[in-house]
Amino acid sequence: MPFQLHMRIQFLALLVVLALSLVHTFGATADSYPDNKQLIARVKKLASDHKAIARATEVCETPGKNEVWRLELGAGNESARTNRPAMLVVAGIEANDLAGTASALAWAETLVAGYATNDAIKKLLDSTTIHLWPRVNPDGAAVYFAQPRRETTTSQRPTDDDRDGLTDEDGAEDLNADGIIASMRVEDPDGEFILDPQDNRLLLKADRLKGERGAWRILSEGRDNDGDKEWNEDGPGGVNFNRNFPYGYKFFAADAGRHQVSEVETRALAEFVIAHPQIAVVFTFGLADNLSQTPKGDAPKRPPTALHEEDVAWYRELGKAWREQLGVKKELSGATEPGTFSDWMYFHRGRLSLAARAWTPALQLELAKAAAKDEKPKDEPKKDGDAKPDGEKKPDAKPKEPDNRNEEDRAFLKWIDQNDPSRFIPWKSIEHPDFRGKRVEVGGFAPFARTLPPAKSLPDLAAMHGRFLTDLAGKLPRIAIRSVEAKSLGASVYEVTVKVENTGYLPTSLAQGGVSREVHPTRVVLKVDPKQLLSGNRVTMLNAIAGGDAKEARWVVRAKDAKKLSIEVISMIAGRTETEVELKEETK
Repeated sequence: MPFQLHMRIQFLALLVVLALSLVHTFGATADSYPDNKQLIARVKKLASDHKAIARATEVCETPGKNEVWRLELGAGNESARTNRPAMLVVAGIEANDLAGTASALAWAETLVAGYATNDAIKKLLDSTTIHLWPRVNPDGAAVYFAQPRRETTTSQRPTDDDRDGLTDEDGAEDLNADGIIASMRVEDPDGEFILDPQDNRLLLKADRLKGERGAWRILSEGRDNDGDKEWNEDGPGGVNFNRNFPYGYKFFAADAGRHQVSEVETRALAEFVIAHPQIAVVFTFGLADNLSQTPKGDAPKRPPTALHEEDVAWYRELGKAWREQLGVKKELSGATEPGTFSDWMYFHRGRLSLAARAWTPALQLELAKAAAKDEKPKDEPKKDGDAKPDGEKKPDAKPKEPDNRNEEDRAFLKWIDQNDPSRFIPWKSIEHPDFRGKRVEVGGFAPFARTLPPAKSLPDLAAMHGRFLTDLAGKLPRIAIRSVEAKSLGASVYEVTVKVENTGYLPTSLAQGGVSREVHPTRVVLKVDPKQLLSGNRVTMLNAIAGGDAKEARWVVRAKDAKKLSIEVISMIAGRTETEVELKEETK
């Protein structure tokens, strides 16, 4: 090879490597977290490239003139897809849930790409309908891509948060012009907080029982624009969609909206759910979480305040599966909030409704611990200083109990220092016109530092989420007919027996589905003239059928001229099936 050609090839290769490194450095965030236009483009492309198994639909236009889109995955015609068990995945219901959106979209792309080559995926999409709402709150998500950078969970529709007759008149401001809306701590003897003695970058709520006296106030960066001695209490927007649903809804809460499903986006999602009763399982990415920690259960009450005690086991087992998929060996803290979509789907709609945050600092710390453990040599030799001299006595004094307040924040801050210092903004003093003569500092955790994973880890995280969701979709209840028999009793009279089984993992109805009466019993329909029935009802109702179990329906009919009878089985969430049974006179 001529030397000049060799050098040109090396130079081009270097340019390619450089280009890829620049994409990784400057384009990672955009690639990982698509803005609204990029999201819609990917959704449309997915549907146009895979028309046989994917359909994209614009749901509504938001007050901010953005569009909410949904995806439906599944093979077959509309009738077939409607009559199959279905699963719904919702993401981006809170404005700062960009990671859930990325994972949901990546999962959809993985499924459609694997349909032609992966037998398991083909089987799943041939027998299941999957609905995805990758971003319910595009107006709120747009804040992530705007300047200055600030974090919000709410929509951006103008709202009178402080009920003073004005909207959005007192929002945060970038006082130090660094392009970020951070936190602001003000030295004040009337404040509720003290500096954390173990790391003064953090604040602790003063504990009067420990003799502590508050010395600081914590606010978001900004001014008291309306002069009411409240800071940034009425900023842009104001409705968190994951506080806007009927179960546990809190009237007059700051971010709950005027009333249940008051927003065009939440209304559209609720109407979609009601129009698709075949949805058996729901998974929601967001701040509500019932997978990291098993929720408590109780005997059914009206109104319900905890999971039905018979349903807790499903959440426990699926929570284990979620944590195992993420590589977490213990339960982490999980919680819910009033008015969440996931709670509404369980308590009011009676569906198995799972919810989890796509990523948390606690999860990151557990992953870091696991990685460090894997890297550590199994048999480290003991150091000379490790061995205690013979006869050394243990100290009599009891060690002082450690102060565990802020323990997770301190551990996460240590991880930040070692891995991504940009996630914490060093505190810097500023002159604040509202607090003349007082020490005011701006800094703290950066926007999204505790809600979005590092961009480089998002592909692996999305893959783990996708594997869990694929496995979950395969656990839906599925109705089948185990056996059918027509026994001749003579004189054209037959005893017809059918065993209906659930070949899936989950039951055909949770206990809460029966309590709420939103999941109907399985119907077994014998297609005969009612006058031919001698015993039994033409439609037999079967209560919940556990996975792997079967229940029986029985009739006695007089069918003088018929040679066959048709039986149809219809489950609200486990599909439907039909069979025929031959009628043969018993020969002597």
